[in-house]
Parts: sequence; C-alpha cells; structure tokens
Amino acid sequence: MLGHNRTAPAAAVDGDQVLRKVTRHFLPLVGLCYIVLYLDRLNIGVAALTMNSELGISATAYGFAAGIYFWSYTILEPPSNWVLSRVGARKWISRIMVTWGLVTIGTAFVQGETSLTIMRVLLGVAEAGFSPGMLYFVSRWYPNARRGAAMSWIVTFICISGLGTPLMTHVLDMHGFLGLSGWRWIFIITGIPAVALAFVCLRRLRDTPAEAGFLSEPERNWLTKVLADESKDAVGHGPGAFRRGLAEPRVLLLIVVFLCVTFSLNGYQLWIAQMLKSFGLSTQSVGWVAALPPLIAIGPMIWWMRHSDRTRERGVHFCIAALVAAAGFLLAALSLSTPALAIVGFCIAGVGLYTAMGVFITIPASFLTGAALAAGFGVINGLGNLGGYFGPQVAGLLKDATGGYGLAIGSFAVAMTIASLVILGLKRLNRRAAA
Repeated sequence: MLGHNRTAPAAAVDGDQVLRKVTRHFLPLVGLCYIVLYLDRLNIGVAALTMNSELGISATAYGFAAGIYFWSYTILEPPSNWVLSRVGARKWISRIMVTWGLVTIGTAFVQGETSLTIMRVLLGVAEAGFSPGMLYFVSRWYPNARRGAAMSWIVTFICISGLGTPLMTHVLDMHGFLGLSGWRWIFIITGIPAVALAFVCLRRLRDTPAEAGFLSEPERNWLTKVLADESKDAVGHGPGAFRRGLAEPRVLLLIVVFLCVTFSLNGYQLWIAQMLKSFGLSTQSVGWVAALPPLIAIGPMIWWMRHSDRTRERGVHFCIAALVAAAGFLLAALSLSTPALAIVGFCIAGVGLYTAMGVFITIPASFLTGAALAAGFGVINGLGNLGGYFGPQVAGLLKDATGGYGLAIGSFAVAMTIASLVILGLKRLNRRAAA
C-alpha cells in the first residue's frame, strides 16, 4: 500500500489519503472533459443517420469526411504537446477545449461533403493535443502503482459517453426547431459544453503537486518526492528529453499498436449506428443498443485495470483484452443475419476494446517521464490516431464494394489481433532494455 510509504518524511503522511484527495479534486472534471470529447467525436455518426441523405453524401464520402479529422489531428499532435510541456497542461488544455467547441458548433452549418470535410479538418486542428495532454497530466499526479486505477477513471467516462448516442438520437427529433435540421442541433448542443468546461479547467487544474492548494505542505512534499523517485529510472530528464521521447524505439512500437486500436475503435464507433440501423431498428433503438457495449465494458475494465496495477504487469493484460475484442468482432461479422447474436458480438468486442485501451494508456508512463513522456504521448496519440482515419474509411469502402458490413467488422478483428502480437514484441524489447 502507498499509505505510510517508506519515502514519506518524518511527519507521517497517509499516501492513500493524499491520492484520494487528488482523485476527488481532478478526476471527475477530467472525466467530464472526456465525455464531451467523445460526444464531439461520435456526434457525426448519429448525425449521419439523416445528414447523409439530406446533403447527398455517399458512404465513401462520409467515411472520408469522418476520418480525415485524424490527419490534421496527427500532424499537430506532437507540436501541440511540445507547447503543453512549455506552458503547462492547465492553460493549453483550456485553449484546446474552447477552439474545438467552437468548431463543433460551426459544423452545424455545413452544406455538403466539401464543407463537412473542411470542418472535420479544422476539428482535428483544434483538438490536437487534448487526449495526450490529459494523459500526461494524470501521469504527473499518480505513482505507477495507482496509475492504472486513475486511467480506468478516464476510460470509464469514455464508456459513459456511450449514453450520448441515444440522447443524440432524440436530438434528431428537434428537426425544424428554429428552422434547423435535427442533425444540425446535434453539433450545436455537443459543442457548447466544451467551451464551458474550458473555463472550469483553467480555474481548477494545477500543473504540479507543488501548486496543489488542496493538499497540505507535508502532503505536497510527499507526493512530489514519490513521483520524483519513480522518475529517476525513466527516460525524460535533461537537455533533449523531448526529442529522446520521440525517438525511443518502444514508442515506435506503441504507435503501431495504437494504429490498430484506433482503426477498430473509431471504425466501430463511427459506423455502429448505421450498422444497427441496417437491422431494422428504430432511430431511438439504435441509440440505446449502441450504448450497450461501452456501458457493459465498465465493470470488467475497472476490475482488469486494478488487477494490472496489483500485478504490476501491462503487456499480457493488454493482449488478453485485445483478443477478447477480436473474438467479439469476429462473432458479430459472422452473425449479421442474426441481429441478436451480432449485438452480443458487439458487446463482447466492446468489453475487450475499451479494456485494452485502458491498459494501453498506462504503458508509456512505465518507461518515460517529464518532457519525454509528453513527447511520447503526443507522437503515439498523434500518429496512432491515423488508424481513426483508416478505420471509418476502410469500412465505408468495404460497405460500398460489398453492400454489407461483414468484411468491415472482420477488419476490426484483424487489427486487434495484430495489436496483441506487437505488444508481445514490446515485452521482449522491455526485457532486453532492463537486462
């Protein structure tokens, strides 16, 4: 246990109590920000239920517009995190949220596939740096033994954001209000919270434990020392630390893994509404069924993340979760003629997919710290999120080519299998680095 840690100063400090205070102060807000983030990523999937026909957008054009966001996001992710490492997470994350909220609201006024594509590019520009910035922020506040539990909070809120899908389907019923289509209201309503939360983040976030007014001085000193002691053996200190984080070989492997994860995650998330609609479900039913996989994943994900913390092991935990996702996608791909069984497959895939993502985001901080960690998160999240372009795009191309979703879902299973194999390779590389 972290309480009464041997590294504590003479004045007794309850480490567990310190971390509970950190959790209460930061993580609910961080979680709310992630809910808004994923609503602004998923809104286009629900809007497409009526937007595509109204604007005359084909499946291929929709897949391109939905996925191109990840190109601008990818290009600007490392420089965005470089700025964050200089000005601090509090200011930079707040700036990001204001700009992405305004772009989301602006997307309500697109007139066709060209303007939609432009707004998706701008969304990537605006949002670049948020997710790795938040992961970097959380990693700066929790020791390794508690980092998995802290990251599970983030993934839990990402799963809860799945409730946004059924809620957004009801927003479609606002069609005609103030002369706007229902899908336009989806973008307006999901963009406003990002702007509002930006000002909350500016007021509440702190960049280091030394700035934590909600902790006593002994508690601040204890947390600062514990984190500093852990960082001694990690890559990330001294001149050129940011560049070393970019060039670290293990970071390159994690980029490949995250490419596979985002290929499956974003391909699934941006097409699930239309896949379920093909089963003959009503618009509202589509929303509630689409929410099932992430909500069901919360319990298993939290348990598996805590198990990973207790055993101090990440790689095997990721591989098992990734293979569960692959099995679920395979079941869904082979069962599209039996909707109930296909939905079971999607639920299994959701458990594996969200759990794998939760374990994955703890891995970079196991060998990086400081500016190198900011660089690592930036390049992994940036280049890895290119999978978020290819997943929706490949699904759209396969849908247009075959008239069905079977091959698209099968490609998600293949990607998660590849991810598990690459992580096994990373474990071997880690063993060599430790030798």
